[in-house]
Amino acid sequence: MSFVSTRIARALRELATESPVSLRVSGECMVPLLANGAMIQVVRQRFYWPGDLMVFHAPDGRLLVHRLLGCYSKGRGWRWLTQADNAMQPDFALPLTHVVGRVVGSDGHAYAIRIPFRHRLWACGRFLRHALRAVRGGW
Repeated sequence: MSFVSTRIARALRELATESPVSLRVSGECMVPLLANGAMIQVVRQRFYWPGDLMVFHAPDGRLLVHRLLGCYSKGRGWRWLTQADNAMQPDFALPLTHVVGRVVGSDGHAYAIRIPFRHRLWACGRFLRHALRAVRGGW
């Protein structure tokens, strides 16, 4: 996607609570589901499930759309672990305050919206793999 300030990311989160927010995808990390230039609609929800395509504000300022692997409790809050479909490693786990919302509409592949069970299962397996690695060597 693109670089945005924390203030703009916060505004997008607020807007996504009210109605779908349209964003244009930039990059190839979610091909073939979301091609470079695809339009997506994002909505903030109360619950997210492994396998959902999420838009979040990364620490480096980029808005990213990656697949949710799972979440875990850390300190006084929860951390959300995501990974691009074409990446070998997960992203840095982020608090819920960095999540803009879930992709609910797209001019890309239908599986970007109606997540197949096998994609959800893949996400859970990836999360378990990284959780086991963390137990052995620190998260």
